[in-house]
Amino acid sequence: MLEVFCYTIAVILFGLAALLPNGVPHRDRMAYAGLALWLLPATVHALQAH
Repeated sequence: MLEVFCYTIAVILFGLAALLPNGVPHRDRMAYAGLALWLLPATVHALQAH
């Protein structure tokens, strides 16, 4: 369930960051937040494996 939630929100944030014009403030932060959410399930899985 965590994966579905994170991936869905990440795709939405990536889409918004891609579609918004360059002049929009915090556009890069949306992309970074999407990247962080995209990597969160893999990080949790890796930490649980140890």
